[in-house]
Amino acid sequence: MKCNPDLYFNCATVNKYLENYDKALNGYEAACKIDPGLKESGEVQKMVGLLDKLDSLLKGHTKAKRLASLVSSLVAVESIPSYKKATVDLLFEGLNKATAISGKVLFYVKHENASPLYYLACDSNQMCFVLSIYGIQDNVIREEDQVTLLEPWYKSVNFYWKGKHYLFKSVRVDFKEQVVVNGKALSAKQAISTSFYAQHKPT
Repeated sequence: MKCNPDLYFNCATVNKYLENYDKALNGYEAACKIDPGLKESGEVQKMVGLLDKLDSLLKGHTKAKRLASLVSSLVAVESIPSYKKATVDLLFEGLNKATAISGKVLFYVKHENASPLYYLACDSNQMCFVLSIYGIQDNVIREEDQVTLLEPWYKSVNFYWKGKHYLFKSVRVDFKEQVVVNGKALSAKQAISTSFYAQHKPT
């Protein structure tokens, strides 16, 4: 199996969605070494392009004055039963059960893959983080919207790739039921519909 490029490629794809970016990049590179034809998919370039864009936004567009203005416009969110309020710095690595954080969306980050959706956001402490969301349409959340995230998954991303250091806080939610936008829960129409196809191949 060590010579099977599909094994490395598929494991890398899983790691990409789990935001284990360093493992994903190494996996894609290992697959391409075994099967150079896989380079045509450009998965490494897509990931590096996204990471570079996130890094640039975090370093160059999070001006203190703008953050202070956006944070001041955060409105108090009514307490959600069984959820405790928190900020990003209080989150634990992994799933944060019974926890809700609120923040303002600074930027929608366009990238080449359809899912997840990426945003740059900040919490009430002006702490910026990368927000990734699955299962909703790309027109649901706009810049300067207020979002409340229920039971978020938190990860501190910190790794080097080809001499470049990537360091940022990441918050992920996997279902539309975990997202409240401007005080409103999302409707079924705002979710992404999923279709499954099966093809019968006679033996």
